[in-house]
Amino acid sequence: MASWDDVREHMRRSYKLHHDEPEVLSMVWSYEDGRHQKIVLRTYEAFGRRMVEFKSAFARAEGVDPIELLRKNAELPLATIALHGDVYVAVYNAVLDHLDMDDFELYLSRVAGLADTLEAELAQGDEF
Repeated sequence: MASWDDVREHMRRSYKLHHDEPEVLSMVWSYEDGRHQKIVLRTYEAFGRRMVEFKSAFARAEGVDPIELLRKNAELPLATIALHGDVYVAVYNAVLDHLDMDDFELYLSRVAGLADTLEAELAQGDEF
């Protein structure tokens, strides 16, 4: 079981953070092929439970066919695609008090990895 304080401490200890605010953290993954992917973590409350959101942008809205994204969304093993402002994001939400750090690491790396794969495939760049 994890608390937001546990998550923050783990992130501070394990990664170089891009943002470190009371309810929002972010970092940038660097991949061996030179690509980079920013992932944002946010805590919030829903249904009387503390939650954590993993979110990573991958394309601008005007550059991608939304029907294609809906089809891809049905194939994703983890996370979903959403429109946040004018950018598409890969997003996954988890109940924080049921989260262990192994699962946390899986969600963190997979959401960023999925967004990077979608960005390379659909946006054909490395903006995010």
